[in-house]
Amino acid sequence: DSLPIQRSSSSSSSRAFALMALNRRLAPALALAFASASDIFAGAASVGGRLRRVAAREADPDASFDLSCYMETDPSFETGGAKGRSYRGLQATTIGGRTCQNWLEDKPWGEPAKMSPTSDTRTNVDGKEQMEWGNGLGNHNYCRNPDSSLDEPWCYTMDPNKDHKKETCGIPKCEAAKRDFKIEAKTLASEVEATECDCMGQLYGDYGDASLALAQRAVGAASGRRRDCPCNGNGQ
Repeated sequence: DSLPIQRSSSSSSSRAFALMALNRRLAPALALAFASASDIFAGAASVGGRLRRVAAREADPDASFDLSCYMETDPSFETGGAKGRSYRGLQATTIGGRTCQNWLEDKPWGEPAKMSPTSDTRTNVDGKEQMEWGNGLGNHNYCRNPDSSLDEPWCYTMDPNKDHKKETCGIPKCEAAKRDFKIEAKTLASEVEATECDCMGQLYGDYGDASLALAQRAVGAASGRRRDCPCNGNGQ
């Protein structure tokens, strides 16, 4: 009677070893499959975020510019707006497609409600408007960078998972303004009233006829021709 029992035990051991060997062979493939699935979900979330932004632009074309870009650095006559702190657009979803939390609410995250809104301030400096940016917070859930804690606009999300508590919004950077040298030259010409030798004095400060003459001679030597300044009527 003991022989069948021994055969059954041997058969079970063989099946167990076979399963272990199969698991060892399948483990790398399964790990790769799970990693690929994770990448697929992350990619889908990112695409979802972009689709939401496209839908928002189509729903309100007049406000599409508000979703456009953020300033990486402060332009002239602006302060406090670098890294997207000056962004005042209407985007309310993150790069992962998650909805932003209202900045005045404390659920699911309590941090937004603890941040106090500060206003933008416009002042006049020498006839030109100076903008000092506040933090842009208020009764809304638009992407902002109120504390400059990240390098671009972000928000707290409505996702209670702490791994997705705070996310950037994927807003592109604004391109740097291209210089128009023709316009700059016209502007400079209209602002500089002096001519001949006095022009150098107005632009760089008049340090005496000697320095002007030396500078002009240096320019003439570099250009291969010499033209003395006739300001004093004696070629100096």
